Amino acid sequence: MAMSVSTSPGGAAASWRAADIEMTGLSRCRTVGAPYLLNDMMRSFSPHHLPSLTRSVESATGNGGSELDPRRSSIGFGGLTRPPFLVGVALAALLTLGACTSTESTASSTTSSTDPVSTTAEPSATTTSTSTSLATTTTTLPEGDVILAWNAYWSAWVDVRASDDLDRGPLEAVASSAVVDGALTLFERQRSSGLGPVQTEVALHPVVTSTEGDRATLEDCVLLMPSFTDAVGIWYQADLVRTDNSWMVDSIRVPRAGGCVPSAMADAAIAGYQAFYAGWTDFWDPADPDSPIIDQVLTDPQRRIIVDLLVDHESRGAALRGEPTTHPEVIEVRSPTEIVILSCLEPSVDYGLFDVATDERLNDVPAVRDGQRNLESAVMVLEGGLWKVSDLQGQVDFACEFSPTDLGLPSV
Repeated sequence: MAMSVSTSPGGAAASWRAADIEMTGLSRCRTVGAPYLLNDMMRSFSPHHLPSLTRSVESATGNGGSELDPRRSSIGFGGLTRPPFLVGVALAALLTLGACTSTESTASSTTSSTDPVSTTAEPSATTTSTSTSLATTTTTLPEGDVILAWNAYWSAWVDVRASDDLDRGPLEAVASSAVVDGALTLFERQRSSGLGPVQTEVALHPVVTSTEGDRATLEDCVLLMPSFTDAVGIWYQADLVRTDNSWMVDSIRVPRAGGCVPSAMADAAIAGYQAFYAGWTDFWDPADPDSPIIDQVLTDPQRRIIVDLLVDHESRGAALRGEPTTHPEVIEVRSPTEIVILSCLEPSVDYGLFDVATDERLNDVPAVRDGQRNLESAVMVLEGGLWKVSDLQGQVDFACEFSPTDLGLPSV
């Protein structure tokens, strides 16, 4: 099988675009609300518009049994998913993809240092295209071989899920019979609901956590598009064993339902969010709609909103001052290039709009009260290797909690 590899910043395949998604049958909604003035830069939402993150395992057929269109989905779907339905232990067993037994190792943990790249397979008779994203390792063997075996398993998983006959062969070459049985049970359940072959995009971020002799353990926040749950990211732990010729996946388990975020993605996106506020004074005190910082921290549609405000404030000789203290956490992964951050802000007591010439406070922005907190959600998009703010929504003077909270996704 011919493979092409391209480096992609932030773990997203270079060919993936956030605007290209075609997801049919997946339930999702957007936070909405009437416009209001939070310094004219954020659209409002009431507290009940925040996504409910009582995450659990969703039926493989989608919410309420809706079907997924068996076509290839480009990555980058928008909207906040609604709360998944509980389906009990039976589907949780499917998530483990087989009867899995935990293996504890007394060996010291080894963590791989990773830089994500993507691999794209040549089309086969049963799959128009399959794509997986693989995090390479800089450690020595056997960690490198373990990660390659994990990638081979998911390549086979993608091929079988997209096949017409659910041929076990590709999976049997890379995994134990228990793991293969679990995967086939999941696929057969989807087929029995009327869902045909599903072509899947997979982004892997594996970290080898232990090795001992012929056994190794890794964990990964695997991003699946389309997923078989309500969450794009699924937290996997896997045991691999070395045979005479290669490493094979021996068991798989899901330690926590409800989603996850790859740690490198979370760190980079949060850094981009904080860079927006760090650069605030560079383009808003005084207002400068031509500041080069704007394109480094903002992308449309939020960029257009901010630039329009800056043009207005520049014409009035006004400056927006007072950088808030942020407490961000990732609450949703939409794709390898789009995530949602929630932050309980502590606005500065000096926050407000001021006349540059006189330093007089203008009436556009009310003064901050003692102990005030503001709740904000930010859609972050990976663009040109930088995570940028794409959309801001918020609630002024809202009783919110600082991160970490139960709403935050585990970083894996």
